[in-house]
Amino acid sequence: MKALEWKPLWDAMEAEPNEWIPTTEHMFWEMLEVLPPRAQTGRAFLVGEPLRSNSEGYPVYACFKRMGNEYHAKNMTLKEFKAITAWEATA
Repeated sequence: MKALEWKPLWDAMEAEPNEWIPTTEHMFWEMLEVLPPRAQTGRAFLVGEPLRSNSEGYPVYACFKRMGNEYHAKNMTLKEFKAITAWEATA
């Protein structure tokens, strides 16, 4: 899949909620610098402002992650972010 930015990226993240969507390094840095992150690790962060709430009432954030030389994005809650970053720390 081609690396996406802006509206095509947001649309793909909504259409494929369980998939990491390829994005660009430019988009990764743009979103990292727009607001202080809600949460951050060495390779991933949640954008500081939630997009919406999920059906359980939890805020959903755009998550951006660097995987080697590739960049990906996915919408998730803080709880989901903590679960993936905890798993990565033990992998």
